[in-house]
Amino acid sequence: MHLSLLFLLLTLQTAETENTSRWLDYLEDGRLQELHGAIQQQPAEAKAALETLLADFDSSIHSWRDKPEQRRVQYSEAILGKGLQLSQVVAEASGDDTFQRRFEARRDRVQATELLNDGEFQEALSLIESVRSTARQLEDRSFLFSTYLSSAYAHLGQGMPEAALADCEIALQLAREIGDRVKYTLALFNLGTAHLHLGHYDQALTHSREAAQSAAEIENLVWEANAWLNVGYVGIMQNRYLSAEAALERTLTLSRKAGEPLGEGRALYNLGIVYSKQERWDLARDHLEQSLKFIREVDIRHSHEIDGYNHVEKDALERLLYSYQQLNLEDPAVIDPLRQRLEEFGNMDRPDRQHAH
Repeated sequence: MHLSLLFLLLTLQTAETENTSRWLDYLEDGRLQELHGAIQQQPAEAKAALETLLADFDSSIHSWRDKPEQRRVQYSEAILGKGLQLSQVVAEASGDDTFQRRFEARRDRVQATELLNDGEFQEALSLIESVRSTARQLEDRSFLFSTYLSSAYAHLGQGMPEAALADCEIALQLAREIGDRVKYTLALFNLGTAHLHLGHYDQALTHSREAAQSAAEIENLVWEANAWLNVGYVGIMQNRYLSAEAALERTLTLSRKAGEPLGEGRALYNLGIVYSKQERWDLARDHLEQSLKFIREVDIRHSHEIDGYNHVEKDALERLLYSYQQLNLEDPAVIDPLRQRLEEFGNMDRPDRQHAH
């Protein structure tokens, strides 16, 4: 067995790996004529292998949140490539191109997600619409669900929260029909986010709290932390700082428990804002000082926001320096590097773009 194939099989996590490896061996060894014959004799087994590859490819899609470059979509190119190859041969041998279309749709979906990561929202939307059409034709509601969350993200990036809200409502309905609690939780969170962008704070609060409860029930600490972060945003926007503080403290606790630096950094930064608003300058200073480490090392912005002009860092520096001023702390060894860094922003060209939370 070739090393590349061995690596691929080691990434497969289902009980059907043995069946799958048999079909991939034909591809790896270039025995296409034998593969055609085997497919015609055992079409059900060949399609079962493709179903396994689909499931394992879907499971491979992820992003890490520690660094900006890791928040781009990541997936197994090996599984996708073998799935595309095998599904094409199955289509030729059996006349059934269903699996070929399913793999092509997944290829296009990750390409659309990469475009979203780059802030190329309109181009991403065009590709998402094509994928959605395929999902409808194949009656794949689970895959259809993912297209609505993707288009919601694109619409938010374009400053079209009404369209994003409509996408999230469809996604929530699909999650209910499918009966998938994970999808339901994700849809609730995104629905709350869309309402937040529209200034529908009561609805945002309701759906974000529901998402937090659902995330706790499925034991997803990161999603629970994100939902409480939204609740904290609502409190800030409504000048209900005690409510915001309580929610953001939960985000901080959950993020630390999950070992999740992105959520920890966002919680610290927003707590710094809350304490600044309350004129609790010692707490504002402490949380903003801590947040700067995450702002610089992790970069707490979304992937499509990231550029050389870190508006979050600039805001944190301004608030931190003002906190020092209010506390009558003027140690040059501490203050001067912060002021010098803030002055550097004056020499930068600020990009004309809309930033999300």
